[in-house]
Amino acid sequence: MSRSAVGLVVLFLALPTAAWSQAEPPPVTPPHECEIDLERVGQMEDILSNALMRGLQQETSRVHTYLTEARRDCANGPELLRKTAAEFGLREADLAAEVERWRHVNCEVEEVETDSGAPLSKFATDVTLHVVLHELGHALIREFDLPVLGNEETTAEAFATHYLTTYLPERALDVLRARVASLMVEANAVPRAEWSVNGEHDSDARRAFQIAALAIAADPVKYRPVALEVGMSDDDIRDSVDYGAEIHRSWRRVLQPLWMPAGIASSNARVVHDSGGGLVGELRASGLTAELETAVRRFDWHSQVTIRFTKGDGGAAWNRSQRTVTVHSSYVRRFIEQGESVARAK
Repeated sequence: MSRSAVGLVVLFLALPTAAWSQAEPPPVTPPHECEIDLERVGQMEDILSNALMRGLQQETSRVHTYLTEARRDCANGPELLRKTAAEFGLREADLAAEVERWRHVNCEVEEVETDSGAPLSKFATDVTLHVVLHELGHALIREFDLPVLGNEETTAEAFATHYLTTYLPERALDVLRARVASLMVEANAVPRAEWSVNGEHDSDARRAFQIAALAIAADPVKYRPVALEVGMSDDDIRDSVDYGAEIHRSWRRVLQPLWMPAGIASSNARVVHDSGGGLVGELRASGLTAELETAVRRFDWHSQVTIRFTKGDGGAAWNRSQRTVTVHSSYVRRFIEQGESVARAK
């Protein structure tokens, strides 16, 4: 097998689910108006995946494989629900009830902005940039039907790091140091013996190491501080330069046909902020918006793709049916607090 072929295998590391997020939001139960239309196959598929995997604990790979195939043969959402109930041996009424419970999982319920903590920090802005690029990686995979030959979370993480080191080199060192520091704060909040090996995401410590490894592969001297953040040895660094170079090369080849022509920005991409002040207002005024607009508009999307900052609780996630990356203010607030913790520890 050639080195470039090995690179593609290394690049894509396990099977995805239909809902990708940095932190899973709980089902939204209060009644409210939204644009979810379960008559549409795509939107029914998105809600079914949540209902089956997160609500009914069905096997991820089976759910993903079945829904991907079944949606092609269904004329509408109710037909997909009926066939799915039969496939998984469920009563249609029970599955419909579970779908209704998860129907608004990706909706945003209007609430009063309660942000009253410390102002937006550079550390939080840096971490958020990597987080949103990670979600943008999921968007690229789904919108351009990129092959998924491994763990999609790991693949999206690799895209974010590759994009920074390749296209934002002046920002990459600060952003990657902040991101791995944030992940290590999360990792160290749990005893090492209890670090999870389950689920779609790697442990936070493993994610930090993988980011550092790809950074080192891009430039061992420049990104050595990132490697030190996660305690990489000299042997780790040498290995990272070897296998990480293949991942960067693979991303260059995969992305090449997806760019807009030089000097032209896509009109099918945008960054929006919900109205109001608080942290969302600070994000709107920060340089982060311009950086993300530049990034998302580099790609030749075939339909509207949105990055949205909104107030309220939740994480950051790409929503396939709405073609939107949503980032909640509480998640950015978490990064602000982590930054304060990292500063105190130095």
